[in-house]
Amino acid sequence: MTGSLDVPAAVRHRLVSQDRAAAAWLDGLPTRITAILGRWGLHVEGPPSFGGTSVVLQVRSEGTGPAALKLVSPLGDAAQGARALEVLAGHGTVRRERHSPEDQALLLELLPGPTLAGLSDEREAVAAAGAVAARIAAVPAPPDAPQLAASARAWREAFARQHRRAVREARALPAAVVETADAAIADLAGSIAPGMTHGDLSFANVLRRGDGAWVAIDPLYRNGPAENEAHTVLRSVSRPPLSEGLPRARGMRRMRELLGIFCEAAALDPQRAWRISQARFAASAYWEAEHRGDAADIAWLREMAAEIEL
Repeated sequence: MTGSLDVPAAVRHRLVSQDRAAAAWLDGLPTRITAILGRWGLHVEGPPSFGGTSVVLQVRSEGTGPAALKLVSPLGDAAQGARALEVLAGHGTVRRERHSPEDQALLLELLPGPTLAGLSDEREAVAAAGAVAARIAAVPAPPDAPQLAASARAWREAFARQHRRAVREARALPAAVVETADAAIADLAGSIAPGMTHGDLSFANVLRRGDGAWVAIDPLYRNGPAENEAHTVLRSVSRPPLSEGLPRARGMRRMRELLGIFCEAAALDPQRAWRISQARFAASAYWEAEHRGDAADIAWLREMAAEIEL
């Protein structure tokens, strides 16, 4: 690749606003890409796409055929992603072909898509996400894999700080909601799970492989209970009940049904999945309020957090 790379202004602003080092990374991308293409014998076959912390190019080589070249910005950690994909070895995830640590670059199998977000049947999408979660959880976690339990201990402290601020600003969740969430986080902090977990199993992170199977991209290198994925799956379904004008009882029936579908497909404990989800809804409601999030979304998050019983 020669010349400049057409980076959308919104992408540049988002990356640089989070880390100024991203500006130099973006400016150096054409040179870095050219070097990798030459070293790995690749040819670009389409325009770039930009993710949260990376740029992806569709490429082709004479030896392996079509693939995806992913370059990770200073905001991400390509080594952790590469290690997760190495351990998972295509079990519920995209396959890793090559990794260049010095370039923060990964060569991955090309997934034609669509994502689960493109499915019109949300029950089918939730079930597919559950099947992916089950395949990932079936992979034993190596001893060096960071435990979700460890991060849950820090989460519990952060949630306590969020609640104290919410009390000062007169927007605290009811005491019973906070106590239930805290207990769920404490339980997670004390849990040990044998298998891997994705860490961010949103519909946008699950794509259809060429053989028709659904697989995930961008797994974190983590081990922990797959019940933790339920919250992200529920947040991926169509717009929350409040914005649809659905009565509360009807909206909660819908969420319970979808949670049940996910847990059945993944062979998970729905009670535990809901307890963790309730805590994550509570923490998300506080985080969105602190960062001036969408009012309707905050209202829905608070409504979901208030449902302390499945």
